[in-house]
Amino acid sequence: MKEDDYMYDKNPFTLMYGIPALSVISRDEQMNTILKSFLYNDYMYMYLITGIRGTGKTVLLRNVSEIISKNDDWLCIDINPQGKIIESLSNRLSDHSSMKKILDKWKLTIKLPYADLEKEKNEITDFELNSEKILEKLSKNNKKVLITIDEVNNTDEFKKFVNFYQSMIGKGIKLYLLMTGLIENVNSIINDKSMTFLSRAPKIELEPLSLPNIALEYKNIFSISDETSIKMAKLTNGYAFAYQVLGYLFYEDNTKILDESFINKYDSYLWKNGYNKFWSDLTKKEKEFVIAMAMSNNYTKEEIIKNLKNESTYSQYRRRLIEKGLIAMNAYNSLSFVLPRFKEYILFVKEF
Repeated sequence: MKEDDYMYDKNPFTLMYGIPALSVISRDEQMNTILKSFLYNDYMYMYLITGIRGTGKTVLLRNVSEIISKNDDWLCIDINPQGKIIESLSNRLSDHSSMKKILDKWKLTIKLPYADLEKEKNEITDFELNSEKILEKLSKNNKKVLITIDEVNNTDEFKKFVNFYQSMIGKGIKLYLLMTGLIENVNSIINDKSMTFLSRAPKIELEPLSLPNIALEYKNIFSISDETSIKMAKLTNGYAFAYQVLGYLFYEDNTKILDESFINKYDSYLWKNGYNKFWSDLTKKEKEFVIAMAMSNNYTKEEIIKNLKNESTYSQYRRRLIEKGLIAMNAYNSLSFVLPRFKEYILFVKEF
């Protein structure tokens, strides 16, 4: 087969987490929910996008930010959660080129008992106060600010930022916040008593992509049969990263055949670049649970408990793994793995 038999001249898929690809199964419903709230409503100021690694959280965040940034009355600021968040916000607000006309003449006046001390904005060291003054100025000029933070964690710096953000909202400043985070990190944040404010933030948990949509996209790109495209879709189980990996390898292989050699290559990439990390993050007891689950035929409670040999741990670790987004509850109390071919991975690594 020649590459120009495909819909795209270059590979439309990517192997990198968070990097937009030419071929993406859109999450229009979730994106429209956020955009409608931010652009047209006046009561919802923040959203938390959650999901396991590789579900497309970063891509959704960037798509929303890109659309909003095209509006002249909006300013979008992306913040690294690993740094000093408020300091970074202060600097980015001050330096943003589109805000120069508004901020050029701004200076901070501090009233002292016997003197007034003035500081130009480029000399400010109180980053919280600087951010507040700039946000007030922007608000008076009908400018809205969207802060995006990818992969939040429950750190001291983030706690300081949340308190600052809550203060700004309380003062009527229209400051919008869009964040992403792994399920366990988001749960840690909203369960922290010092950040109860975020427990009221609407959460968008990214579920598996539509298998029919995946099959149709593969069929259109590769000009393959319904049978092959459906088989490919099922191999992804709706996992966004797997959709990209399978498509990328299929494109590079220049083949329309899903043979054992190709599936082994697919497994190898998923395992090395995704599943090893999921596995290493599990506790010993959690590993024992997924091994017991993988060794069962129908993933029923009875089968799993038989393999666990300890019924008392079943409910506790089932709940933990559901919260982590690795397994799901199905009808009739049976379970399933969320990740494609994760069972095969577990049965392999348990031997080592």
